[in-house]
Amino acid sequence: MALTHELLARFSPFNTLTYEYLTKVIEKASLKEYGKGVIIFKRGRELTESLYLVSGNVDLIDSQFAVTSISSEDESHKVPLNSVSPTKVSAVAKSSVVILSVESDFSDLVLAWSESGNEESAEAPDEKHEQAEFDEAEEGDWMSSLLQSPFFNKIPPGNIRQLFMRFKSQKVVADEVVVKEGERGEFFYVLETGSAKVQDKQGNILAALRPGDYFGEEALVGDTTRNATVQMLTHGKLMCLEKSDFVTLLQEPVRHFISYSELLKQLATSGRYQIIDVRLPLERRFQSVPHSRNIPLSQFRKSLPTLDQSQVYVVTDDAGRRADVAAQLLNQAGFETLILQEASLHQAANK
Repeated sequence: MALTHELLARFSPFNTLTYEYLTKVIEKASLKEYGKGVIIFKRGRELTESLYLVSGNVDLIDSQFAVTSISSEDESHKVPLNSVSPTKVSAVAKSSVVILSVESDFSDLVLAWSESGNEESAEAPDEKHEQAEFDEAEEGDWMSSLLQSPFFNKIPPGNIRQLFMRFKSQKVVADEVVVKEGERGEFFYVLETGSAKVQDKQGNILAALRPGDYFGEEALVGDTTRNATVQMLTHGKLMCLEKSDFVTLLQEPVRHFISYSELLKQLATSGRYQIIDVRLPLERRFQSVPHSRNIPLSQFRKSLPTLDQSQVYVVTDDAGRRADVAAQLLNQAGFETLILQEASLHQAANK
């Protein structure tokens, strides 16, 4: 049996990826065969791979020796046999089986990359009207504009001082591509003067940028490649911040965690807490944190205006890098945000 794009796309969450992304996942995937009676993995193991049942039958045995039989014909075989780590069950082949093995960390990276870049495109404005708006736009004070954003209100004053010391200025010209979709992200940018546009690979305009607007943070938070292209419309200047400085000064200060036990205490006394799961619907079909609301990362940015500023949003960490990206987007929009630690250990089966 060959590992093909079609085979990989049978399983969640790879069935949502384009051919290009599937190709990347295949590079870190393999097929393994096991004979009847072989233990595929034991309970309590830390596995670095996600294992999917391609063909045959497997028994999953928990600590109470309760057995759940899984067949490659079942709907449940579309998700990994090892849904959490350390594993809560042992897996035993009940027939000759073929297992798809995918490097978990790499597939997590690809998902964060693909979904954070999968926002629906805004309707492209009329080009003449767009250019007129850019021509009329005042450059203003980029530093003041930046500091007035909800996100920067959360940054400690000492970090702000260091931030402006570490920014480096870069001149750019009209039509210059500052960041290109698919390339690695190494810098965070603030537009000091001039104007630019954000567009996807189809050429759809996603946003217009003016002095004080910033971009490039999602690739740094998710440690992924760029999910859009930013091109200058006029001559201008950029303020550039290296990735290490971004993480230290802008990401870590607003990245706060909460344990499940502490969250339960807060839920018991306050109605302000709302749990957000940014995985795909099929990923959480069989297990999810109780009372969590599903907003896939691909829909997250456009969902921000519908959220309540009075709520505290708790993002479950079972989505890996996607959870980090979602928390960053919430923080940038001014929401009080926490990341739920070890969410996968507290998931309940969905009936």
